[in-house]
Amino acid sequence: MHNHGRGASVYAFRNWMMENIGIAPETKKIHNAPYKIVFSTASSSQQNRNMTFEKHAQLLEEKLGSKYNIVVIEVVLSQMSLEDQIELVSGGSIFITVCGGGALTAMFLPKGAALFVYFNQGNKYGTPARLDWDLLNNMGYIRSHWLPTRPGEHDFDAFVKLVDHELDVISHTNDV
Repeated sequence: MHNHGRGASVYAFRNWMMENIGIAPETKKIHNAPYKIVFSTASSSQQNRNMTFEKHAQLLEEKLGSKYNIVVIEVVLSQMSLEDQIELVSGGSIFITVCGGGALTAMFLPKGAALFVYFNQGNKYGTPARLDWDLLNNMGYIRSHWLPTRPGEHDFDAFVKLVDHELDVISHTNDV
């Protein structure tokens, strides 16, 4: 755990990077509706990590769309400029992605946002593939959740309940 206790440093680095590409980090707030839920779809050339999240997005709109003022956005980050990626994610309330390079875009989430990272249950060594675990779990300004890439029906229900919980937390938090 090389990044334990470095949340403030990572956040300062995030802000420095945003300022250097011309995006003012202090203007990015998440606690006002509509709450942006950003799905990073088709983010890998590896088939076992190439999720589309279509059912996830549909379930959120069906089950939470009348409870919260949400905007569900599905994007392929590799088809966007770096500036557009940072602008989108830095204004998001929840970012949903697969473990890998695209997940590091979560660094640009605003304080208090939530991150959902899907990981493969096993790799050639028989262990879970959570390459980004150290950094993403130690960014103290966001809440990270790790979920398996092959969800069953009960996992979809748990996903919706977890997003509901995160939206409840976000909607009752005041920006300071």
